[in-house]
Amino acid sequence: MNKKKFTLMLIVFCFLTTLSYGQQEDKRVKIEITIKDGNKTIVAPVRSATFSFTTSTNNVTTTDGTEKKEQTKNYYFSIDFEKQNVALLKAFMTNKNGLDGYITMVDSYGKMPSRKLEFTKANIDSLSDQLTADYTSSYMSIVAATLIIDGVKIE
Repeated sequence: MNKKKFTLMLIVFCFLTTLSYGQQEDKRVKIEITIKDGNKTIVAPVRSATFSFTTSTNNVTTTDGTEKKEQTKNYYFSIDFEKQNVALLKAFMTNKNGLDGYITMVDSYGKMPSRKLEFTKANIDSLSDQLTADYTSSYMSIVAATLIIDGVKIE
């Protein structure tokens, strides 16, 4: 009987320790987006962020009728929020010329290096919001004019 109780207590202890460790791990990395809207700074927590950089060559007709190749650079950010930040959304909707800002990732334990993704003239490309009785999620895709990753300008 004592052996069964000890085994059961050991299993429960291991389960609770793992559960507690997993919960601490979730809040270890803090990701935020910061936008400069005039003299206001808007900061919003981010669940996850992805960026991509693409270049494409397009044929463009000049004013004299000749065709020339023009290279376009596209910087995209896909940002997942736990809930929609209304101040951030309002800033993007009212400023059609684009906003400057950055996304930071900081490990509170200091084991992973901090990251900073800076961008300029960003506009919303797409927006999605999911609302259910027990879960909310918001997804925003933005396109920017420039991208700097940890001090390195991407061109």
